[in-house]
Amino acid sequence: MEIIKNKIKAVIFDMDGTIINTEDIWQKITVDFLQAKGFTGNLAKQASLLESLAGVSLPGACKILKQEFNITDSLEDMIQDHVLLARPYMEKGVNFIGGFKDFHDHLKRNSILTGIATNADLETLSVLTKSMKFENFFGNNIYCMEHVGSRPKPDPAVFLHTATKLNVKPEECLVFEDSKYGFQAAQKAGMKCIAIKNDGNKDLLDLVHGSIDDYSQALEVIKEVVLKK
Repeated sequence: MEIIKNKIKAVIFDMDGTIINTEDIWQKITVDFLQAKGFTGNLAKQASLLESLAGVSLPGACKILKQEFNITDSLEDMIQDHVLLARPYMEKGVNFIGGFKDFHDHLKRNSILTGIATNADLETLSVLTKSMKFENFFGNNIYCMEHVGSRPKPDPAVFLHTATKLNVKPEECLVFEDSKYGFQAAQKAGMKCIAIKNDGNKDLLDLVHGSIDDYSQALEVIKEVVLKK
């Protein structure tokens, strides 16, 4: 662990699909939204589109849906509809990615700082912070794109903001992410990045420094990353 501590002062986590299993929930919410608007056909197109929305901010996803399906609702109404559909799921709580709690405990015992940096909207983040008790893990270091002027990944702003709040340099941070936009944001922020592997990012792993199936593999992969020239 000393090898890691000498190189890494803070670990920054994305949220959806990175520390909690929510990607399937967001896909279901989008399907429910489209069905409520009367779009029930062309399931192949929907499946492809849903996969492409992984890691996209909610406003960005709604903008894409509005264009693809010629939805006449305002962007603001579409966002609010998604938030309302999501709330019951988020209030119940969802599952953590395997091994996350033990891995976070290990970081805490070794005085490595941690924070959340997500593309989620503030309302959804607040609901999840309460239901998942995120403050027990991260204290107040829980940030979303609305904390940086609604600049979503791949803009690095939310990662850089989190590093500033943790009082560490970008190059002293390690990011865990699961999406193309997150990988790109970490790269632009000058931070090393480890991917949580999933079906949607298996062809994008050249954008990161390492990858894991779950957090039981995290320490070993971090060692490999920090020892690379």
